[in-house]
Amino acid sequence: MEYALIGTVVFCFLYFILWRIFKEKMPLHEHLDHIYKNYDSYAERVIILLPLALVVVTALLLMRPTPAKRFLRLQNSIPTSKIKSLAKGLVEIEGTLIMKDQMISPVNHEICIGYYYTIEDIEKDDNNRESYTTTHRETRCKVFQMKDDTGMIEVQPEGIELIFLEKTNISSNGNKRYTETLLKDGQKMLLVGYADGKDGVPFIRKDEHYKVLGITSASGINVWNTYQPLLRSFLFTCSIILLIIIYLLLQ
Repeated sequence: MEYALIGTVVFCFLYFILWRIFKEKMPLHEHLDHIYKNYDSYAERVIILLPLALVVVTALLLMRPTPAKRFLRLQNSIPTSKIKSLAKGLVEIEGTLIMKDQMISPVNHEICIGYYYTIEDIEKDDNNRESYTTTHRETRCKVFQMKDDTGMIEVQPEGIELIFLEKTNISSNGNKRYTETLLKDGQKMLLVGYADGKDGVPFIRKDEHYKVLGITSASGINVWNTYQPLLRSFLFTCSIILLIIIYLLLQ
């Protein structure tokens, strides 16, 4: 989306330069000439319509599908199941993580089940304020189990996404920042994935239809489910008010 927007701006700028040089030889000459001669009128319309364009672009970005959005949408629509009573298909379970095979995290070298790891470039502006640009990211995870009060089940973690989990460790070295978010033995988590089985042994894997195998904090998702409807109502109300203001300005 970002590259398409940049490409459109560059194309329009180059086309305008060529039109200024070649005039009548360029396509759409009459339309561009009219806009150029009535610049003030068009500029006034652009200033009024610019907020609407920003709202549309923001809405498109918010609607763009991501693993986190798929996870939250599905999590909100399916009930939490007990491990002992899981049926084959898309499921949501809540329980404690049980380590089977350990890993060593890349930043603080902690024993963990899995991690989400990023490397960022650190840049400073004239006021010495820092900004960060991600240059590398990866998620690695070993096979683990989840346990609730009814039983235990294995999770095949290929394609797993760590959703809205707080950074566990942060380290800086020169102009680089390294962060890791860890899955550790004993954490209480909520997981959405596909319940399957092999030779009578159940396990959970990534759902190939919905492209989701996500895990998040059990406490954090409860807070999200409580306040997300309020946030959605607030954004909807703000959008309606902005559209009314734009309509009144255009009259």
